[in-house]
Amino acid sequence: MIIRVTALVLALIIVAPTYANEIVRTIDWDNLLPDVAPLDNPFMTLTSEQLMDLEIFVGVTDLQSGGNSSDVDETREIRIELRQKMERQGLDVDQLVAAYLSLEGELARRNQLTNAELDNKIVRIPGYALPLEHNDKGVKELLLVPYVGACIHVPPPPANQTVYVSLKDAHTIKSIYEPVWVTGRMKVESMNKSLSFVDGSADVDTAYTLDGVKIESYEE
Repeated sequence: MIIRVTALVLALIIVAPTYANEIVRTIDWDNLLPDVAPLDNPFMTLTSEQLMDLEIFVGVTDLQSGGNSSDVDETREIRIELRQKMERQGLDVDQLVAAYLSLEGELARRNQLTNAELDNKIVRIPGYALPLEHNDKGVKELLLVPYVGACIHVPPPPANQTVYVSLKDAHTIKSIYEPVWVTGRMKVESMNKSLSFVDGSADVDTAYTLDGVKIESYEE
């Protein structure tokens, strides 16, 4: 207990002079999300197989609209078979597709929403570090993500669950997805960053930036 209290006091001593009388607020990833009404699920009555058929139907429809002639012929046959299958089950395919696309659009919109209360506030947040640069002297730019594998092994998190961090001083990252605490001034600011990895690169959208003055290994 004494060790934990001492560590906390030292952290406050290190951070406090930088921010004068501002209070450092410890947050988690849920704090980055705004308060919104829960979404209604229009597919509650569908079985898992029916929902999968619907997702495949929507997917092959997208492929058909942008594929070559051979792809179009193949996807057309799949669409016809799936439509007939769902209609035999008494499902209104066009209505379900419209609901699916509407839900997809609403989710995409919500993934861009931010919590304005955090703008220009001093925060301390845990996460996994993804360096945006590789330098023997350490890194000053990184992405902070909420889970291991994000952006490389699995698709990037939503923009409002990704933070671009610009460090005041270079920090040596011991390993990819190193768990860390970052303290700094958070801003609601959209950016697009290129993340390089062994077999390629990916553009990652972020909805927050953090001017970090302190980064430390993660400890609960």
